[in-house]
Amino acid sequence: MPPQPLAPQDAHRAVDLALRAGELLLSAGASAAEVTATCTVVARSCGLRRVECDITFTSITVSGHADQEAGPVSGLRLVQQRELDYSRATAVHNVVGDLAAGRVTPAEADRRLESVSTSRQPYRRWVVTGARALLAAAVAVLLGAGPVVTAAAFGATVLVDLAIDRLGRRGLPTFFLNAVGGLIATSVALALVAADIGVRPSLVVAGGIVLLLPGVTLVGAVHDAITGFYVTASARAFETFLLTAGIISGVAVGLSIGVRLGLPVAMWDPPSSSLADVPLQLAAAAAISASFAVSNHAPRRTLAPAAAAGALGWAVFTGLDQARLSVTLATAAAAVAIGLGSFALAARQRVPALVYVAAGIIPLLPGLTIYRGLRRLTEGDTLGGITMLGTAITVGLALAAGALLGEYVAQALRRTRLPGERRLTGLVQARAVRPGGRSERRRQASPS
Repeated sequence: MPPQPLAPQDAHRAVDLALRAGELLLSAGASAAEVTATCTVVARSCGLRRVECDITFTSITVSGHADQEAGPVSGLRLVQQRELDYSRATAVHNVVGDLAAGRVTPAEADRRLESVSTSRQPYRRWVVTGARALLAAAVAVLLGAGPVVTAAAFGATVLVDLAIDRLGRRGLPTFFLNAVGGLIATSVALALVAADIGVRPSLVVAGGIVLLLPGVTLVGAVHDAITGFYVTASARAFETFLLTAGIISGVAVGLSIGVRLGLPVAMWDPPSSSLADVPLQLAAAAAISASFAVSNHAPRRTLAPAAAAGALGWAVFTGLDQARLSVTLATAAAAVAIGLGSFALAARQRVPALVYVAAGIIPLLPGLTIYRGLRRLTEGDTLGGITMLGTAITVGLALAAGALLGEYVAQALRRTRLPGERRLTGLVQARAVRPGGRSERRRQASPS
């Protein structure tokens, strides 16, 4: 028996529901591929046919047919604000899953999405600030810092976070916020040099800028490019460049001031780690990932798995580094392991794989390499500085591509065991499954 055609008002409600789910996901940090898949599944679950969805960096368009004879019903929604919020992404993930499985009606799903959009974040502001400061302190420990530098990194990040929050409320663009954050981190390092405490202040800079590095944005850009969303990938890539340029500007200004004041923040090459350092490094990596999850409002039940993802990635990286594999290949292999583990955890816990992937790769971000490149540029070593920054970019791309490959492999293995199962959201989903088992892949058209 063919499905009954939708009434015009129901068709419009279906499009609006799909747009609302997509807007919540895109604003929370999801990729264009998963937003497309989610919007398509929501619209089809509400009864629309021949659904088309198009995503750009700031807008979502959904179109569908109420029946075979009627014309298309379409809608457009703009995404005004973007802030990583993994609790919101998880809630949307569960609502869409229940709708697709028939456990809730479209009206009930609409009410739940409305509740998600107005819900409060799970952690108080001071908890988020503390988590970000703990992240920076753990990065310093991971790089071999002592108690004084670790405490300085913690304090510098508290200052950075408070300043960014205060200026952000006044509407200052993110580029300038990152520049201020980089300048504050460098200023704290200069203060340590002036105090002649005898520490390595470069670690303070590295810990401070890790908080600001747009690693998740880079992962999203690479994912969108690989899955065929080239317009959105270009926009995300430019955003990554712009945010990183803001950090570079702030750090460079601070370093230049230090040179003029006779307070150079000397470069430091991290020593090769031994097996005796591995337990402390694993604990630091786990703390970094868990802190990142808290600072981006991940559900409480995901904190322990997020910490495990960070420790797993660092263990793989350390093992391959001890085997004298190149940093880029070791980083890529660690990211593949994170992607594999994240997809398995996400499938069991009903959360987007993005939660664990983003948290797991944070300990591997090249914060110290970026600082060293900037330092060489300020000293006039243009070639050396560009080489260092190029290495940092290569490591970032290895992280993004490796994590994506790991998720694709995990998804393929899971489909082999459970061919009827479908993933609605997650970093690697780019297909929306039809009720009859056929799949449709929507690729974003290039601009004319």
